[in-house]
Amino acid sequence: MSHPRGKKKTVAAAAAVGAVGLVATALVVGAQASAADPISLTLNYHCTLPLVGSQSLKVVINTDLPTTVNTGQPTGAFDIRAVSTINADTVAGLSLIGATTIEGTATAAATVAAPSLNLPVNVPITLEKTNIPASGELNINAAGKTPSLTFTQAGQAKITVGDLNLKVTPRKADGSVTGITPDGTIDAPCTQDAGQNNTLATITIAGGGGTTTPPTTTPPTTTPPTTTPPTTTPPTTTPPGGGIKYSFGITGQTALKSLGSTAPITGSFDADVNLSAKTFTGSLQLNPTHTDFKLFGFIQGSSDVKVVQNGPQTGELVGTGFKAHIKFDTFLTTVNLFGIPISTDPKCGTTTPSTSEMTTGPDFDLLKGGKLSGTYSLSALQNCGSFNDIISAFAKSDGNSLDLVLAKK
Repeated sequence: MSHPRGKKKTVAAAAAVGAVGLVATALVVGAQASAADPISLTLNYHCTLPLVGSQSLKVVINTDLPTTVNTGQPTGAFDIRAVSTINADTVAGLSLIGATTIEGTATAAATVAAPSLNLPVNVPITLEKTNIPASGELNINAAGKTPSLTFTQAGQAKITVGDLNLKVTPRKADGSVTGITPDGTIDAPCTQDAGQNNTLATITIAGGGGTTTPPTTTPPTTTPPTTTPPTTTPPTTTPPGGGIKYSFGITGQTALKSLGSTAPITGSFDADVNLSAKTFTGSLQLNPTHTDFKLFGFIQGSSDVKVVQNGPQTGELVGTGFKAHIKFDTFLTTVNLFGIPISTDPKCGTTTPSTSEMTTGPDFDLLKGGKLSGTYSLSALQNCGSFNDIISAFAKSDGNSLDLVLAKK
């Protein structure tokens, strides 16, 4: 199989990153000197995550900001409350890596524009540890305080919300980190979707009390506020039109039961995964291989073997791995006995496709790979020349094994 999350440049947890609710805590300035009005702003983002690729995120920011402040007076800090919703695909990606909780920090960006002032504001925030559901969307609550500002000229101040950067850690039930990155922590940039109104507030700066001191900012306290995040209605999400791409390299072997021989296997498997449905379609590409055998225990033989997939390969995500329904045709492009070719027709192959229900091992990791195994049968052969029936009699068999190791590309 192949996404789009790790998931190590991946996904999220794509994975994997419900921390976006943290955006709210860094976005605004307030004023202590005048009455505050309730404000709510909804913004949509796309975050680039390992394992699940680019995923949508909705953030609802709520605060109380004044409509007017005076020059020369510090605004003081104001409480910010927010709820962000990560989509079902991101949640599915987190589940695929065995994550049950998520925590971390974020840096949220905003800009305060006022007369003779264009001030970027970046505030670090701590993400509330949140349980990850088995499926569906995930709401993340966040709360914090704005920095304090002092304006020196009368006019208007406009506060706009920008992008955010996440540094989050999904954890397993026992508290250990996942293998999504070497240290288990995801660095994920989130870009605001274009075409939105990202103005949080416009504040009038009244004259009087002004000074010539340049505008200053006072960092917010690091003690988390005791505010309760508001209740919001989660957005409706639409499954992506395409899928998440995953790609694995393949090594391993097949054991041919009737011939008492093995053949090495190399190749690749690419898959287009629908995380919401937990299904995939894929392409299996195996390189030509070779096997040596002995008929009746003493007749030395060999064959060049070519395996070709029969139609798209399908399967389902199960736990942190998958089950694949493999279908392929097998061709014995050359068959030799005592070093003498008895069949050289490249169309010498099975009369009906082989199928195999292959499952990943218990330690399989979509971010790294692991073992994939199954069994299959070989049907009678055709197009193998004058020795077709003899070759077919020895090749036809049940219970042939496939033991593969997949490595994430």
